[in-house]
Amino acid sequence: MPPAPLLSLPIPRSPITFLLTMRGNQLSRQWKLVRLLSSARGRTLTQLVAELGVVKRTVQRDVDALEAAGFPIVSQQRNGTVFWKFMDGFCPEQSVSLTVDELMALYFSRGLLKPLSGTAFREAIDTALAKIGAAIPAQGHAFLRTIDEGIAVSTFGWKDFSHSRLILAELTRAVRSRFTVQIEHRKVDQKLFLSRRVDPYKLWYANGGLYLVAFDYRRQQFLVFAIERIRSVTVTNKRFRPRTGFDFEKLQESAFHMFWGEPRQVAIRFSAAQGPYIRERVWHASQRLTDQRDGSVLLEMSVADLGEVRRWLIGWGADAEVLTPPELAGEITDHARRILARSQPPAL
Repeated sequence: MPPAPLLSLPIPRSPITFLLTMRGNQLSRQWKLVRLLSSARGRTLTQLVAELGVVKRTVQRDVDALEAAGFPIVSQQRNGTVFWKFMDGFCPEQSVSLTVDELMALYFSRGLLKPLSGTAFREAIDTALAKIGAAIPAQGHAFLRTIDEGIAVSTFGWKDFSHSRLILAELTRAVRSRFTVQIEHRKVDQKLFLSRRVDPYKLWYANGGLYLVAFDYRRQQFLVFAIERIRSVTVTNKRFRPRTGFDFEKLQESAFHMFWGEPRQVAIRFSAAQGPYIRERVWHASQRLTDQRDGSVLLEMSVADLGEVRRWLIGWGADAEVLTPPELAGEITDHARRILARSQPPAL
């Protein structure tokens, strides 16, 4: 049974803030559109045109504007006709009550999103918490401070996305509304930016970095693009249909961190000194841990990119021994030799 709310906070989720940016007839029309889309059955495009008294292009533009503002609009096909409505359970004027655990989760997520400072994602958490503070009586503020002071989140090696604010805003809109985009992107080892036409499927936050998972028209496959290496984004007026068989979770199964592909079997033996640390974590969904008689631990997993595994293993130093595949062991041996050669004092 879920815990009873210890602190009930009315958090308004109203479209008023968005609608106040409209003027005159546009304000009236947008407000009416919100009410029409709130109905359980929804409305067809033809019905919206008739009830709003405008042309189809205006309705489509208004729907796009609501989606860009964060309204969860979905389409449902019934008897060959497409109906538009808000996602089930969403009410523009409803309030919600938060438990203490839910409040703590919000504060915890704010810490996790620290690498996204300067972007709309982090600001959304901050404004949500500010609304919570404004919605409770004065005596509740001390309680919120207690929660904030009792949670700490640290990140290491995170990226600065404050300069990617506009790019993230455009990509978020394109992902939500399924618009094809033209991006200028460069590879990590190159300075030249290349123009690519892609269908954006997902924004992926992983290991302190933010990435775009998209179908690349030139390569005819799904690729991962680092956001900080995207210089510009142009959203086209073409919508794409998700390709049959795209399964992000399935693609991730072969990736050790970021790169997926044909999986390879990897076996590493960790020393008895490091064994407890290896046992405490899940390093990959396919992993198998086997305790050895001498206290060491054998880690076996099936992953795609050996380069990611190599970079991870180098941090374990001599406490990690690669058993398979042989080429991975050879790469680490060669890397260790180069480190040793550079660390040698110069000859007198």
